[in-house]
Amino acid sequence: MAAPANIVKWVNEQYPRPALDPVWLRDCCSWIASSYSLSPTDFPQFSSHSSLADSTLPNTGLPQNIRTIKRARLTGLPCLVEICAISDIGISAFSLMNVRQNRMDRADLAGLVGEDEEDAEEDEGPVPKYPRGMLRLELSDGITTVEAVEYRSIPQLELGVTPLGYKIRSGVIFLEPQTIELKGHQTEDHEVMQDEIFLRSLRRRLG
Repeated sequence: MAAPANIVKWVNEQYPRPALDPVWLRDCCSWIASSYSLSPTDFPQFSSHSSLADSTLPNTGLPQNIRTIKRARLTGLPCLVEICAISDIGISAFSLMNVRQNRMDRADLAGLVGEDEEDAEEDEGPVPKYPRGMLRLELSDGITTVEAVEYRSIPQLELGVTPLGYKIRSGVIFLEPQTIELKGHQTEDHEVMQDEIFLRSLRRRLG
């Protein structure tokens, strides 16, 4: 049984690139109906909670030759992508590594004494934030991955806060608030790897 026609129409209008896999869409609609006793029409943004690798058709998003494109602006409709890695190239890797270690030490201490986050902040002060420079992101349409950088600061994206799997719709790879649409959400399989991916990027920069 195919997904409801109105859902297919809405998805194609809202997220033309990359194209959603019709089999995934059908199964997702059935799962929503059976697991939550909801009609899929009551939950129109469910696709944003899934990894694009699982829910979209290959080679329908970013251009396959994107790494050879010399200019930053892409042709065609904006593409929905998800953040696969995030770092800050405007701050030294050494400084970021120190902040990361302080954050890890705070989390370990809170776990040892059984404190929740609010109690820990009262005792030790707020968890240190990463300094803000220029973010570099790895963005994926589920198949193709490309590096993108902030051309102007996007306050809603924050190292140590923005989860992996967070969705963005954009037609450029030099990012600024006026050229992107933030869709939010996260995917658990990406998020559990966030610190390891971040640590690897810092180690590469440190040599």
